Amino acid sequence: MTTSEQFEWRFGGVLQGMPASWAWGILLVALLCGLLLIAFSYRRTLRALPPRLRLSLTALRAAVLLALLLLLADPSRVQTQSQGKGPSRRLVVLVDRSASMITPDSRNQARISGALHIWRGQTDGAARAFDHVDYFRFGSDLKKADGLASAVKGGAPAPDTRLWSAIEQTLATSPSAIVCITDGLDTSGTSNATVLGEAQRKGIPLYFLPATNHSRAANLLAIRDLKMPSRVLRNTKFAASAVMEISTPAPCDVPVEVWSGQTMLASATLTARPGWNMLPWSAEIVAGEAGPMPLEFRLGEGPTQEIASSTVSVVEKTHVDVLYYQGALQWGFRFLRASLESTPSFHLTGILNPALGVRLNVAQSAQETLPDLPDNASDLKRFQIVVLAHAFADMLTQRQQQALVEYARGGGGVLFITPDTDASRFFANTPLEEMLPVVFERQSPQGVGERDAQNFQEKMMELGTASSDENAVFGDGSERSQNLPVLTPFKAKPGAAAAKIFPHGGPMPMFSTFARVHAVKSGAEVLAVNPDKLSSGDGKPCVLVARQRFGDGFTAVLNTDLLWRWKMSLPHESHAVEAFWQQLLLSLTGDSGEGLRIVTEEGRSAVNRPTRAVVIGAANGDIPVVNASSPSGKALQLLVTASPKGWLVSFIPDCEGRWQVTATDSVGNQARVTQFADSEQRNAENSNAPADIDGMREAAEAAGGALIGPDFDFKSTIAASSTPSQLKSAQPLWDRSWIIGLLLGVYSVELITRRISKLL
Repeated sequence: MTTSEQFEWRFGGVLQGMPASWAWGILLVALLCGLLLIAFSYRRTLRALPPRLRLSLTALRAAVLLALLLLLADPSRVQTQSQGKGPSRRLVVLVDRSASMITPDSRNQARISGALHIWRGQTDGAARAFDHVDYFRFGSDLKKADGLASAVKGGAPAPDTRLWSAIEQTLATSPSAIVCITDGLDTSGTSNATVLGEAQRKGIPLYFLPATNHSRAANLLAIRDLKMPSRVLRNTKFAASAVMEISTPAPCDVPVEVWSGQTMLASATLTARPGWNMLPWSAEIVAGEAGPMPLEFRLGEGPTQEIASSTVSVVEKTHVDVLYYQGALQWGFRFLRASLESTPSFHLTGILNPALGVRLNVAQSAQETLPDLPDNASDLKRFQIVVLAHAFADMLTQRQQQALVEYARGGGGVLFITPDTDASRFFANTPLEEMLPVVFERQSPQGVGERDAQNFQEKMMELGTASSDENAVFGDGSERSQNLPVLTPFKAKPGAAAAKIFPHGGPMPMFSTFARVHAVKSGAEVLAVNPDKLSSGDGKPCVLVARQRFGDGFTAVLNTDLLWRWKMSLPHESHAVEAFWQQLLLSLTGDSGEGLRIVTEEGRSAVNRPTRAVVIGAANGDIPVVNASSPSGKALQLLVTASPKGWLVSFIPDCEGRWQVTATDSVGNQARVTQFADSEQRNAENSNAPADIDGMREAAEAAGGALIGPDFDFKSTIAASSTPSQLKSAQPLWDRSWIIGLLLGVYSVELITRRISKLL
């Protein structure tokens, strides 16, 4: 991206949109008429004036007129950002060198052979469309190659494929486009959402050349990456999730269920495409009374069913210290405070408008209060969550914002609440924006008065849409009838995090005002949006709630008011508001980490070959007891060793069939997983899983690319999609204080001179 600045006359008011020659002509006519009127007005005055004084007054009045006309021409500094084609256009070609690409089928044809035949027909077009073509090979890692031949034959085939990691590393070098020669299998389990988001942000199209053959795929099922909270409050809702690994030669539906003891809590049907599938699935679970709650995931049915289980500890109450900072006094705080006071788990310390010196303490009379936000992260560590409501950038120092960044990076939770787009603009390019999941809108080139007028018009339009029947204070048709702001419900986005905050079937939060944002950061979760405005007129998302992990903590934004009008609209016996605020804050505590679970390295084991697993989430960090059971029921206690990932265990199956690994921690929590042992090792690389063509097509279209086939035209497709674009932003120069002061100064000199000359 290249940036340049230049001076332009952009013409405002009634001249806006006119051709420059017409606008200048109108201003010239206005100038000549004004000069004639000035000359005529000073030709005959109340008293005779010396020629020099008469000329001076005429010049002063002409200068004021000329300055006003120049301001109407709207002098502006225009910044132009050019994207796309720079001094050199570079294409990067990634060649998949994993085992699945070279395994021959029944016709002795490897996947990479057919793909290379298609690519060799595209090399001339690629050379004409780009200045440079660089080749890399990837499998377990990414390596530079001297050319196509080196990328295909260099090095031994990798035992696994890290496709999205290779693309992510390539995006960091900012090429003009990326072509992947691959079968689309990523055995690392890495999500492609973050990588595709980065490609979209940088405007780098992704193209895939599918590598296929006629291999017969094996049917495999496995449950990977089981996750659920280690502790939850009684009678609350939480999310339990897992990643299902499914290999199938044809499309199929696979049932998945969650059980607690003899009770099925949730079920669904997963649709698997032909090939290797990594399908995430989550269920919303309602915690019961205090005590251990075993949860068991079941994938498939019959003798091939896979099982993985973990235990959640349901507690009577927890302890969450919240520091609440509010930059402006308003109604919402009392309702939020009441929502948190309804449970003894929350302890709130409030700082209301530090400029007024207001101190507030809630729930603990002996608790120390704070006059203002600390500027040291160590002073924030005693709080699990910091809430910033209606904050203003000029009231938070750089040190205070940096302390919040370090606090969140160290494991704290930060919730930023604002319904004001103009106020959020001042946080652009600040340390606070750095840690939040959204990018705020930048300062508008409009003047303050014009922006305020626009905001006033929008408010009036919103008020005008209120229903006089449902929202009127007086419904008798009298002149006192007044419309209240319309309340709009949140629209929850699919996902485990959103399901935890917005219970299925329950009342959704309702807001009256919201703040727009410029963009959502890659890797952030959008939990709720405005249903009336899923995107603004310029395509920007209308996000209401978003969250992301930042370091070891969580940060979130709530781009609405404090929802007190929603509370006022509900029946007094409703606890929907209390549930929303408590669930939202609990989602930022980090105490909702994973419980005891077992993660296996492979979907299936092999007879007489080591099978490895990692036990994670053992209570108090104590060494868990791990056992393996054979298909005949023979038990074997496994040796447990410490590692950065968790507690490592391994065993060697001595027969085919279903093995079971069970772990028990020091407080009695249990986790188990089933592992099927085959005569040979089975994974995505050697199970003949077909190429994921649908997945590659979806990824390419999301990143502005396409699938490459024999009829693909590089010059018209790739070159056209990456043509340079220009983004212009104008900063008016006429509204500078010194210009206005100079104009008023010239006019004042004329008035004073007229007064001295007794013309006034």
